[in-house]
This record gives sequence, structure tokens and C-alpha cells, in this order.
Amino acid sequence: MLRPYSLPLVASFTVVVLLLAACSGSSDESADTTLAPTTTEQMTTTTTASTTTAATTTTVAAATWDLVWISDSRGFGVAQLWADLIEEAEGVEVRVHDRATPRLSLVQVREWFTHDDEFRGEVADAEIIFVFGNPTGSGPDEGCAPWTEPYWQPPERATPADWASYGDVLRDILDVVVELRAGQPTVIRVADEWAAPIADWREAGVEAVCTAGWEAQAGVIREAADEYGAGTASWYDAFNGPDHDEDPREKGYISSDGWHQSVEGAAAQVEVLHTLGYDAIAP
Repeated sequence: MLRPYSLPLVASFTVVVLLLAACSGSSDESADTTLAPTTTEQMTTTTTASTTTAATTTTVAAATWDLVWISDSRGFGVAQLWADLIEEAEGVEVRVHDRATPRLSLVQVREWFTHDDEFRGEVADAEIIFVFGNPTGSGPDEGCAPWTEPYWQPPERATPADWASYGDVLRDILDVVVELRAGQPTVIRVADEWAAPIADWREAGVEAVCTAGWEAQAGVIREAADEYGAGTASWYDAFNGPDHDEDPREKGYISSDGWHQSVEGAAAQVEVLHTLGYDAIAP
């Protein structure tokens, strides 16, 4: 069973999206929509918590910050919530370019970076860039689907080697970010995936295998990001706890569809991003 990235979104998640929009002022779940812009000025930053490379950090001196947000449906409404938090905490404004798109894979994101001139222009002008896409077309089919139906075939344990292609796609994307930003100070952020169906795994006796695969993916994401001085927001840690054994549904972080974030979950996503700070690198 594949993760449900290519499956239709259920009606319950539409309700969540509307709630997020009501809370954040963001728009609906339509694909490839750019939200009404706001602006931001300089943010002074310290150290990026998740990077381990010796990348030199700097400060963005521009009076206006553009935020390009790239994600699948698990990022609906989050960009504007993050911008609102930045504005409140830093006393600035943020102009948002929200590219959250249903079922968006990292492979599709790479296509945007390669062939979409309008999108490339947005990235070239953006002081903050967030990249997240599902692994369809670049990750293993480990069989850890988030449904309560029986696991007819035991999931396969996915290793970091199995996720290498996904990491390479992320590196391809970050290479283009570096090219387009051309040495301008830039805040680059990526994120890993939360595991919504951990209770299902536990009931089916496959928690250890599926958790190992999720952790392997998270490690590959962080490794690739570290190479570029990008910060990794661990949504996995936030939703499932540092040991990855907590049920985000019990926390209220998952919507009634069993997979996407609730309003509370979106707030947790934003808090992780905000906690990383706003160090820029000069790629």
C-alpha cells in the first residue's frame, strides 16, 4: 500500500482547510495559488538549530521579505500562519507566495524549479524558501499506509539507502535554489513527515518496521539539508514526540480524515519553523 499522496482528498479535510483559512487569512486549497501579498523588512538572526555544516550565517538586509512556500496538502494554510507569527514576533511584514498543492511530490517540485520560469522568478526574489514534497516517484513503497484496514502483506523495512533517491531529488532542488539566489542572503527550510497512522501500526504489529522507515526518510532529509546549510523543521518530532512513539491523533494534531493536520496541528507545524529562527545563508 502506498502512502496516500495520490489519493483524493476527503471532505473532512476540506473543512480543516476552511478552518485554517479562517484562522490565518489564507486562501482555499486550490493548486498553485499565490496568496495576496504582504511585505516584511529585515530580520536579525542567530544560529540555525538543525544545521550541522559550517555554513556561514548572515542577516537579510532587505526591507521586504518574500516567502515562497512549497508543499503538498499538509502545508495548506501554514504559510500565512507562519508569516503572521513572524510579523508578530519580529514587528515586520511578510509577503507570501503560497505554492501548496494537493498531492505535490518532490519530483514535481524539481520540475517546477527546472521548467517553470514564473516560479523560478519567485524563488530568485525570495528571502525565505520552504521546500516540502511527498516521495511519490522517488521513495520506496514500504507499505505503511495510514488506514485501519488489515495489513495484508507485512510492510518492508525502508533503509536510508532506499530513500537515497528522495534525498538526491531534494539536493537537485537545493542546487537550483543556490543558483537562483546567486549569493543573496536566504533563509532555506525543509521539513520531514509526521506519522499519523502510528496507532494503526501498533494495532497491526508493524510499528517497529514502519517507524524505522519514517526515521530513515527523516534522516535523509536532514542530511541533504545540512549539506546546504538549510534548517530542517522536524514535524515528525513535533507530532510523534522525540522518540517517535506518540500518537498525534490523541494530541488533536490530526484532522478527522486521519492523515492531514488539524488546526492545532498546523499551529505545531508553525511553531517548529519559528523555533529554528531566521538565520540566512549566502548560497
